[in-house]
Amino acid sequence: MDGGGGVTERTLLIQPRDPVIFRDGKPFTLGLPARSTAWPMPSAVIGAIRTRLGRLTTYDKDTVKQLRLIEHFGPFLAAPEGDGYALAFPTPADVVAFREDDGRLELCPIRPEKVSDGEGTDLRDVAPLMGAKDEKPEELTPFWTGAETLAWLAKRDHEPLVREKAGLGLGPRPRQRRTHVKIEAATQAAEKSMLFTTEGLEFSDHERVRDGDDWIFTEPRPRICSRIRYDDGEAWAELEFERLAPMGGERRLAYWLEENVEWPEAPESLKDEKLVRLQLVTPGCFEHGWKPGWLANGRPPGTEDLVVSLVAAAVPRAVPLSGWDLTKPGKNAQKATRFLAPAGSVYFCSVEGDPRQLWMRSISDDGQDRRDGFGLVLCGVWQ
Repeated sequence: MDGGGGVTERTLLIQPRDPVIFRDGKPFTLGLPARSTAWPMPSAVIGAIRTRLGRLTTYDKDTVKQLRLIEHFGPFLAAPEGDGYALAFPTPADVVAFREDDGRLELCPIRPEKVSDGEGTDLRDVAPLMGAKDEKPEELTPFWTGAETLAWLAKRDHEPLVREKAGLGLGPRPRQRRTHVKIEAATQAAEKSMLFTTEGLEFSDHERVRDGDDWIFTEPRPRICSRIRYDDGEAWAELEFERLAPMGGERRLAYWLEENVEWPEAPESLKDEKLVRLQLVTPGCFEHGWKPGWLANGRPPGTEDLVVSLVAAAVPRAVPLSGWDLTKPGKNAQKATRFLAPAGSVYFCSVEGDPRQLWMRSISDDGQDRRDGFGLVLCGVWQ
């Protein structure tokens, strides 16, 4: 769709046809398979999108520079809902679930707590988080529906919620392992030491049943959803003329569609909130690893008259990011490994100003990381 002010916005739904591979940082050498991460990194998806948009060019330095200016919002899981699709988001890190005797889930929020007299902690500049029971928690599915996520972000009190279930029933993407062999042209036999395996993600959450002489799918498939934004003046290739195109490693194929998907809007009530939760919905690239470097002065990039102070944080184990810069030759193309705050991380903050400026925007430190889609957040309250 075309946005106002000389800006074009396009929403893409990508359905991998084959098991798709988004390589993790582990080496792909003799005896080790090429494994996919559990969900694509923003850079993997926007890299494929930029390549497709610029496919009618020579990818010279000026073209690459312009392609890097394309803003990316995603990737998100688009779950089937009614006749269309709705966004789903990573499970928040500020919830701990316990199974009750009747089988229902008790969802306990964890919140910042003040240290009482005689108590202590080795945390620096942040408060400890409390609220969970002293028992083994239940493992949650990796994605919550958009409605569940927004309702959780609007929750002020510390009381547990009891639900039949929490999150999408999709679970993590199933993995398919394939064995490959390289055929030697001269002998038409397997080349020595060229037997290897790959492990990709399947996007086929459906049940296939027989209908007469045909097979039909009883459920629509989930998709990858991303939104891009760029200046109207850029004449990039249209995406809809090539619906089937590569995605991820090994040039596995995917269907590319442009459709309207409902995007969550910032609640009007957030305008005057002073205690705000920021939930990462894509992994965050930060100067200090788990937290943004801009917290030193409290001013998030791209905002006006907004000051943010960190109170506490719920950040799971870091996720590594590495890869290759195809604009550079040879060994120089290898990118240094970085460790990111995972999607779902929650930051408890006090704010001065309108926090809606951060809604579905990136809080990563580096400008290119922000354009690539790292560090997108949703906002909620916590008191």
